[in-house]
Amino acid sequence: MKKDDLDLTPIIENVVLKTILNNSTDTIYFKDLKSRFIYNSRAHADQLNEPETSMFLGKTDFDYFPPQFAKAAFDIEQNIIKTGQPQIDVIEKWDKPNGDIQWLMSSKYPLYDEDNNIIGTWGISKDITKLKEAEEQLVKLNKELTEANHRLEILSIRDGLSGLYNHRHLFETLQANEIQRIRHVKHGQEMIYSLVVFDVDDFKTINDTYGHLSGDKVINQIAGIILKNTRASDMCFRTGGDEFAILLINTSLQSAFTVAEHLRQVISKHDFILGENSINITISAGVSTCTQANSIDEFVGLADTRMYVSKNNGKNRVSQ
Repeated sequence: MKKDDLDLTPIIENVVLKTILNNSTDTIYFKDLKSRFIYNSRAHADQLNEPETSMFLGKTDFDYFPPQFAKAAFDIEQNIIKTGQPQIDVIEKWDKPNGDIQWLMSSKYPLYDEDNNIIGTWGISKDITKLKEAEEQLVKLNKELTEANHRLEILSIRDGLSGLYNHRHLFETLQANEIQRIRHVKHGQEMIYSLVVFDVDDFKTINDTYGHLSGDKVINQIAGIILKNTRASDMCFRTGGDEFAILLINTSLQSAFTVAEHLRQVISKHDFILGENSINITISAGVSTCTQANSIDEFVGLADTRMYVSKNNGKNRVSQ
């Protein structure tokens, strides 16, 4: 028998097509010019609960899917018929009647006859629900990670008890401000910032008399007073056990002294409630400005020294 005596190509093509349609886990479908089903794969029948693929004949997506889903698919197919251009990897969301959501990735193509005329469309849809759920979970985890990193960043610069910035962040901020001030000077501009430091007079006595929990309450109440009596642009720090600092941007030494003195008076008049007890406390403060020092350490040291001058001169005062 000669090779040309029997052409098996049509038979093979038919077998291949049926094998694909009957065994592919992706749904495969063929439609006419009006987007009516003319042939469907076994997986498509299973997906839409049809016992036989022949049950699709003459039906459309509107018979199986929500109107919005079906309309979107119809519009895509009609555009393919009009333009001859396929639509690749279109993501479709299918809201099922039972409340489940199925995500599909569909590619659709023009269907041609032997004369190369478009007679409909055909497409393949892959269930990507698990992939989509994994992506959404990844987005959620990334969001949670970002939020956790943000919380850690806040914790790294905040004092856990008072909620004010901590000692480390004071020096980080001073370094940043000094760099900015130097840049201003180079451009012939003036930038002045000042520092108020203070601690609570006889704080150890408060702890010894009322307990450390009461001492913590005093710290918290002082932090609240500081925040209520400073500007939004001012930065407030708890730098030690009962030690605080306030960085005042664009503030002269005299203006910083005024802020410190006002704060001293407010604190001295405040009734600190510790359980059934109410006590009054005082603070000793020192003030410095950046133009008085050649380094950050000297700038902070000047304010510290002046705070101790206040201590040695009877406490409950501000020195500059």
